[in-house]
Amino acid sequence: MNREIKDQGSSKKDGGFTLIEVMVVVLIIGVLLAIGVPTFLGARERAQDRSAQSSARVAQSAALIVYTDDADFRDANVSALRASEPGFTWLSANAASTDDKRISIAARSNGTEWGAAAMSDSGTCFYIRLRENGSTLYGSSSSASCTGNSALSRARSSEW
Repeated sequence: MNREIKDQGSSKKDGGFTLIEVMVVVLIIGVLLAIGVPTFLGARERAQDRSAQSSARVAQSAALIVYTDDADFRDANVSALRASEPGFTWLSANAASTDDKRISIAARSNGTEWGAAAMSDSGTCFYIRLRENGSTLYGSSSSASCTGNSALSRARSSEW
């Protein structure tokens, strides 16, 4: 009889995880999340910024198409760009862009420069400015108003 009890006790096994094993798994998951979440958020912000930059470049192309007809940036106005590129909402010089599909545009009164501003979902405004001599200037800001008039003064660099 003692032998039967001993056999039953030795064949019995616990079917679960120890607290230490569970804690190690939770720790590993926490480390992976600490690495992965910031990387994902950074990639998301970069994608949002690239979308706004792409919209500004489309605006640049549309303005150049209008410019080639008359050699005057004043003709690249809201109505002309709406006809040329209907996929965007074109805003006047003092109206602020609120997303990458709403582009604020402005032209100098003498027609020698043209600017556009597009707001990224990340909160950064991207500016592009075209000059009559063929040069293109870029700029960005997270604190300024995102208007076409701002693009004419804030786009000063050769890259974003």
